[in-house]
Amino acid sequence: MSGRVLVTGGLGFIGSAFVRALAADGHAVLNIDAGTYAGDERRLAGVGPDLVETVRMDVADPALAAVVRAERPPLLVHFAAETHVTRSEEAGETFFRTNVDGTRSVLDAALAAGVERVVHISTDEVYGPCPGDPFREDQKLPGEGLATSAYARSKAVGDDLARSYADRLSVVIARPTNCIGPWQHPEKAVPRWATRALRGERLPVWGDGQQVRDWMFVDDAVSGLRALAERGEPGTAYNLGPAGESVPNVEIARMVARAAGAGSDAVYLSAYDRPQHDRRYAVSTGRVAALGWTATRTVADAVAETVAWYRDHAEWWGTLVPEAERLYAD
Repeated sequence: MSGRVLVTGGLGFIGSAFVRALAADGHAVLNIDAGTYAGDERRLAGVGPDLVETVRMDVADPALAAVVRAERPPLLVHFAAETHVTRSEEAGETFFRTNVDGTRSVLDAALAAGVERVVHISTDEVYGPCPGDPFREDQKLPGEGLATSAYARSKAVGDDLARSYADRLSVVIARPTNCIGPWQHPEKAVPRWATRALRGERLPVWGDGQQVRDWMFVDDAVSGLRALAERGEPGTAYNLGPAGESVPNVEIARMVARAAGAGSDAVYLSAYDRPQHDRRYAVSTGRVAALGWTATRTVADAVAETVAWYRDHAEWWGTLVPEAERLYAD
């Protein structure tokens, strides 16, 4: 691949992991990032400036088109998004601006610049809650469909938007499940539980704790995205996730507590529960498996590796915890 890869949102959790992986293989990256609270330059501190350049810009900014046109990258990977469900409860318009208008801006810029391949990062939440067999890619309903939160609804619309460009642009859509791993902001569930356990605090689990998510280690997600960039069929959506591992939230919290060395009473069920707390997400991963990709870590290994990283990096997350904890009513 000649030329720099253009990544949006490369200071975020998954985006930065993708950038680090590319840089480790010697690929140069131009990173476009708005520098919101969710972006952190420390995530790329170990990457040489000769390989990664970061430009501070909102993807919805009309100036993005000129940057993409000047770069003409062979590959554009669009991570930039607002992603936190709790924040979306009070700021839904911000989520639609970034996740829909920003996605349109990125796609228009890629089309005008003649970008050879675009990978759009969607989410498994675009399907809404799963009452039966895991969702196949063709079961995503049009528009907002059954998606519940403002986050999920905005991503569902952005997903449709990306696919609508397939007749003009070589675009592949990735729908990853929940990711965990190093450098994830402590506002998210697993790092929140990890940082609480490591501080000797108890771990609240909302409702009855039986909500189910498919948890994937971030490095597995990155390898899946790279497979899609190389071998994905244009105009096609692919679910990315750990096949066959469905573990209730309360058990994930117990795994975190055990990995952190917390006592058996560390996990408790909170009186608070999220409004419209989706019971279960589940996706079929047969389509991406046909490309030769599968996740490599079990959920237990992913949790243990994640907690170990947070144990060794308190200097990073310690300053982020107070603001993250203020988000919650539990």
